[in-house]
Amino acid sequence: MAETAYLASALATGAVLLAVWAFVVRMENWRRYDPADGGTVRDLPRSAGDSGSMGAWIAGFLAMILVAGGGAVLLVSDAAFAAAVGGWTAVALVFGGLLVGFLLWGTYSSARFRGLASAQAALLSLWVFGSLFVAGVAVKLVLGG
Repeated sequence: MAETAYLASALATGAVLLAVWAFVVRMENWRRYDPADGGTVRDLPRSAGDSGSMGAWIAGFLAMILVAGGGAVLLVSDAAFAAAVGGWTAVALVFGGLLVGFLLWGTYSSARFRGLASAQAALLSLWVFGSLFVAGVAVKLVLGG
């Protein structure tokens, strides 16, 4: 019975997340706003294949959210699995995965909305991830962990 309640809660939270996403997307013409241009609205160049690549990034991000949510439900509903993995370790890994995914997707979409091509935007998001990875390794080496 508890698994059904957790599943219902996850589905309700997902529905609220989608509703908020739909509201924000339709709220304003925020994709054309350029603060560097004094706050004026301008048309950004768009490539012909933009909808497909953006759809792939959105689908990947949503798949990652579903995997993280399913893992959380499994962690909460199965005591043997939770004992084997360790509660806080699993939560930290899921949170870190979501944070990295959001960083990659957010950097990519911001670069695309600024007019970069899809390959350039992907390179930029991977460059940011690589820079943070190298910084994390450097901090770990300096702190001696």
